Amino acid sequence: MADLEMLKQFSLANGISGYEKHITRLMKTYLEEYADEIQYDGLGSLIAIQNGESPFKVLLTAHVDEIGFLVKNIDEHGFIQVQPVGGWNPRHLPSSLMNIETRDGQNIKGVMALKQQTPKEKVLTVDDLYLDVGAFSKQDVLDMGIGKGDPVTPVSDFIMMQNEKCVLSKAWDDRIGVAVMVEVMKRLHHEKIYPTLYVAGTVQEEVGLRGAKTVAQMVQPDLALAIDVTFSYDLPGGEQGDVRLGNGVALCVMDGSVIGHTGLLKQLENICRNHHIAYQLDMDLAGGTDSGELSKVGQGVMNLTISIPTRYMHSHYTMIHLDDFEATVDMLVAFLKEFDEDMYMSMVEDKR
Repeated sequence: MADLEMLKQFSLANGISGYEKHITRLMKTYLEEYADEIQYDGLGSLIAIQNGESPFKVLLTAHVDEIGFLVKNIDEHGFIQVQPVGGWNPRHLPSSLMNIETRDGQNIKGVMALKQQTPKEKVLTVDDLYLDVGAFSKQDVLDMGIGKGDPVTPVSDFIMMQNEKCVLSKAWDDRIGVAVMVEVMKRLHHEKIYPTLYVAGTVQEEVGLRGAKTVAQMVQPDLALAIDVTFSYDLPGGEQGDVRLGNGVALCVMDGSVIGHTGLLKQLENICRNHHIAYQLDMDLAGGTDSGELSKVGQGVMNLTISIPTRYMHSHYTMIHLDDFEATVDMLVAFLKEFDEDMYMSMVEDKR
């Protein structure tokens, strides 16, 4: 069963790209019990290591950052302009509650509002919005401790739906991946596994896969799996597809940043079939994940993206299904327990 308290803490922690310390510190409290060693890269990504029976390196990554904003400008009346950090659809933003974290650690609430004279037919941009913190002058805002560059994060609740396998919260992209890695390391804690396992919470994925690049250069893995979220194609009025909420772990054949290693894909499909784990195949030609950098390190790294389907991605209320979480954990645990040199060589030969 999923640890709901852990999921709640991970999803509600504030940590936009470049300001991830709250979530990496929280992640460390969960991982240090199971890790043989914890390291950091120079950008702040956290890497937990579980020693295996060999020096062969398997790297799991999930990015800890979420999309948000930075304070860009404060006008003479005390209204705040923001700079997006990551990809937002501005239609999700009017009337939403935001949190500004000041340099001295204070948390100031504000509401995102639409400029009064914005035509109804206009395609919205973030420039059509402003943040209201209940101030009446620029000095009021400065007196609150708010300054240019302070991170702005959506405020959300953690909501178990009437169907309790569906959970609504912010930042599932990609805190659900972080939770998967913690659960995998927990289940393998007393197991003997062949590879040495590296579990990394990468930073700044939403602004260019930056933590994945530095972590992979640091670890130099033999095999790497990026754990992230993907779109659920089961919504009215939208594109319909095979990947759906509640139908299991999604194995990414291809996205905008990487083509999955065919030998690894076949092996993971076999694991799912042999262990009766629900899975689905994902293809998304837009966007990308940590895999876009993981696959290109050194001479090239055997790599695939493992995804959890979501509804309403890149908004402050995203929905996941707990069965998909469990399927992802079950598959990764089974794969790591069965992984050995013979399996690796069979995957290598698939490309030769």
